[in-house]
Amino acid sequence: MYGAASDGQSQELAYEQQQQFQQQTQQHQQYGQPLQLQTQQSQYSSVQQYPPQTQQGRYTDPNANGAVGSTQQEVDQAPEVQTQQTQQVQIPGLPAVPLLPQDPPAEGAIDLEELNNFKDSWDPHSTTDIPMFWHIPKAGGSSIKDAMGGCHRFVQATEFGVTDGHISDPTVQIVYPKIPGGDPDTDRSPFVNIDSTTVAGIQRAKELGFADAHLAQVVVSPFVFETNDLFTPTAQGRLFSVFRHPIDRAISMFYYIQVADWEPSYKPELKEWTLEQYAQSDIVENNWMTRQLSNQLGGELTEANLKKAMEVVRRKFMVGLMTEIEPTMSRFEKFFRWTFRVNPPNQDACRDRLMSGGSNSNKANKKPLPTKGEPAWDLLAHQNNFDLQLYNYIEQLFVEQEAFVAGLPDNFRMVDATCCKCDPPTFPPEGFTCPESVKNGSRRLRR
Repeated sequence: MYGAASDGQSQELAYEQQQQFQQQTQQHQQYGQPLQLQTQQSQYSSVQQYPPQTQQGRYTDPNANGAVGSTQQEVDQAPEVQTQQTQQVQIPGLPAVPLLPQDPPAEGAIDLEELNNFKDSWDPHSTTDIPMFWHIPKAGGSSIKDAMGGCHRFVQATEFGVTDGHISDPTVQIVYPKIPGGDPDTDRSPFVNIDSTTVAGIQRAKELGFADAHLAQVVVSPFVFETNDLFTPTAQGRLFSVFRHPIDRAISMFYYIQVADWEPSYKPELKEWTLEQYAQSDIVENNWMTRQLSNQLGGELTEANLKKAMEVVRRKFMVGLMTEIEPTMSRFEKFFRWTFRVNPPNQDACRDRLMSGGSNSNKANKKPLPTKGEPAWDLLAHQNNFDLQLYNYIEQLFVEQEAFVAGLPDNFRMVDATCCKCDPPTFPPEGFTCPESVKNGSRRLRR
């Protein structure tokens, strides 16, 4: 159901909860002292069901009991793999789950000046923040990415923004590139005309003043440190991502690059290899997450790299887990205050489809996983010795970070939802620009 409290009530409650959280953090002066989670009661959690309302711009579904669509086109129309287990680990010199900031900084604290244009994870939410999704390959990120673009209908900054000739645009703007080979009757999605997935693209975006234009509702990139240049002190980014068990991800990558002929990493010869051969080859990734998050892509890793990676995740990331994909998406929606604005029931159906099946689901071709103690597992664990410890740490952070959204309902996406594609349309008090209806098969003049 959608609709909820009166205008401004959700914002006021969120502010009150943030103030309560900040007061709680002040009670934890020792670095890394775990935050004690508390169950909070609020107007969101009372009754649990909210009747649709028409007053004050909220959305009322005229066919609440009817079927709704799940494709992007329907959104705009008016009304698996087994997982591995990890063990608790403690890295010498680093607390298990240091959620809270230290005041004052300890001697030898890890400097993250390289990420100074990203807010810390515990900083209060601001409408000027720009969510930046770090897309980890084969970790469930495609489902989140498609939910943000295809279901929430956000204006995204990805590599797709410079297609259809927009790489030559002299100014930053919102565009609707044509989908090559796409259904002619499908509506195109809005993008900012920059490429956030290459270093050259990030530099171009910086030169065009991308961040301070405040056009993108979310940025997607495979980079972390490089994307710091996308943002500014007046338009800061907020990092979030979905993480997967390193052994699961390594196995998925092995099978993926055998068949993904559209990828630069495509290696069909691996079809003749065993998993053990792959794990001992120079093709297999070595501690990929730790390298990315400590900004050391080559050379030998040490515990200093692991500690830096942990500190980056602790301070800068809202973390999600592939094994908890729906709760992860729900948490992101609450943390960033995302609510449906286009056509709520169809948007929710679109979201449900992705959260239950996934964008790149391949259940029909599911492969058995080796278990700990088997040669393939142990060989991959050797290649991911730091990543295994990092992932265990992330699992703990996932539990701790529930404090950031405590008291907000799991269906926050429906709270004060509006429908710009309805007749008559409804809009939030702060205003909203409805996505244009541009069919993929139409000829559209560029602005």
